[in-house]
Amino acid sequence: MRMREISREKMNRLLWIATVFIVVWTSIELLFTRIWNDWLPIVPSLLGYLSEGVLLLMVLAVIIHPDFGRKRLMKWINHPIHNSLFVFFVFAIFSMFINNVPFAQGVFGVRALFQFFILYFVLLTMDLPENWIKQLFHIILGLGIVQSVIGIIQIILEIPLPLRNIQERRSISIGEEIRAFGLMDSSNTLGGYLVAVLLLLVTYVFVYRQHLTKKQFLLYSVIGILFLVAIGLTFSRQAFLALIACLGLIGLIFRKNKAFRIMLVAAVSLFILFVVGYGLSLLLFEGFAQRNLYTLDLSKNYRYLIVLSGLLVFTFSPIFGVGPGMFGSNAAFVFDSPFHQFMHEDLPTTMTTVDNNALYVLVEYGVIGILLLGWFVWGILKLSMRLAEQANDKLKWLGLFILAFSTALFFMGLLSTAWENHQIVLFFWLFFAVMMNWYQKEQSEE
Repeated sequence: MRMREISREKMNRLLWIATVFIVVWTSIELLFTRIWNDWLPIVPSLLGYLSEGVLLLMVLAVIIHPDFGRKRLMKWINHPIHNSLFVFFVFAIFSMFINNVPFAQGVFGVRALFQFFILYFVLLTMDLPENWIKQLFHIILGLGIVQSVIGIIQIILEIPLPLRNIQERRSISIGEEIRAFGLMDSSNTLGGYLVAVLLLLVTYVFVYRQHLTKKQFLLYSVIGILFLVAIGLTFSRQAFLALIACLGLIGLIFRKNKAFRIMLVAAVSLFILFVVGYGLSLLLFEGFAQRNLYTLDLSKNYRYLIVLSGLLVFTFSPIFGVGPGMFGSNAAFVFDSPFHQFMHEDLPTTMTTVDNNALYVLVEYGVIGILLLGWFVWGILKLSMRLAEQANDKLKWLGLFILAFSTALFFMGLLSTAWENHQIVLFFWLFFAVMMNWYQKEQSEE
């Protein structure tokens, strides 16, 4: 069947089914790669690129189909936010050139930041009914519930993290090697994932609260508490603090609005809960206390040592950076970047990524790259803030979510690889795309 013979409605639905598949697959992908790793080593690599293969088929369909691509695609791409993104990409290519970065290494370095921008542009061209997005929202809630329940069971059964073998473990105890990780590769990944799902739920209930029945409100509240418990059992300090920070910031920004002040109160309440829970965990869980001792000991705190290493490399090229894929992204380790010789000698030899996204972006792209990326992000935040105050519920919901999740994502990126973890960052590109799709169509109708 030729592409032109497939109606726009049918192609639109096929693209949406593929999108839902990607959302579900990314939440269970790491489980499947771990299972197959002991049987056929090549399978994890193939499965790891399954979602990207689907994305390439989607973008190919959009470009070829006469009712999606061509002039229509250019119409939706023409926006100041997209222009700032284009300028950043041009700079990234320039940085690759002046730093003599191998092409493949540079491409994979940029990919670490923009893993789902293809999905973003595909969704811009589609028709996205509100009921589709709400159905996806409930699918995501279901995935979050599954991840949370599995994580809680892992704590009950004292199942250790899958990151290290027995010889590399410091101790098998709750709070150290025993933390909820669900179907993810680490507790921090699960923590960031559940923060995204919880924010999606909180902003939905906040915006649609007048349309919810008491039973629905009670059910959503129970689900939210389940997510909070699971986040706590990941013992991921960065995830919990990021959640507090984003709710607090939104409450401060919109403090003149009585309804939004609820989020400020929620942030203060969660902070008190965090302090109390943190203190009790130090007293009750020896493993958690031991892990905090390593954190306070700067000679053993690998995040602190990474910062020292990164700032040293930053001095080599502070203006233009050392080039994408040359220091901290996954590509830098896959291609064995020469800058890794400047890593602190006390850093673990098994480290395969710089556990600080903000640092690696600064080092790889320099001051100019940070300013250009900031221009792109500021455009997103400014639009999100404007939509968060609109009367249109669906745009208000997504504007509020993008504003909150962007804040949380920034804080998590200071202490982890959240910007590279597609289980987490998918939520940003997916709902940013839906928000822009609805916003641009509303503007075109006026």
